[in-house]
Amino acid sequence: MAKTKQVRIDESLIDVFGKIGKEFADKIKKEYNLEELFVPHTLCSQILAGRYNGIKSIKFNIRKTGSRKGILELK
Repeated sequence: MAKTKQVRIDESLIDVFGKIGKEFADKIKKEYNLEELFVPHTLCSQILAGRYNGIKSIKFNIRKTGSRKGILELK
């Protein structure tokens, strides 16, 4: 797991995290037949960093919170 630090960031970056999370969640929801998937902003920042660093695949788990609901967790 990555280290987490508290920093102040511009609101526009939070919007980017939201777009990345939605894009990633929509893809995963279709693939795993989920109704709802929560992707925290900290994971979105890790996804963004991975893309920027050229990482092509991301290993993840889905922690089920209901029959068709879950929370995305990176390995």
